[in-house]
Amino acid sequence: MESRIVLDILGAASVVSVFLYTLTGLLDQVRGLLRSWHAVRRDARALRRNIPPEDRDGR
Repeated sequence: MESRIVLDILGAASVVSVFLYTLTGLLDQVRGLLRSWHAVRRDARALRRNIPPEDRDGR
């Protein structure tokens, strides 16, 4: 009975650990996604005003 409780606790802890690891990875990507979204909005507004979009790559 005691070993079952220990195994349940370890199993729950591993599930929480994997969830937090995955959540951290997703949240790390949000910053880049928001930057890209703002760049697209800025370029779309510039195109509507007939202003050429800025070249951010330096090419």
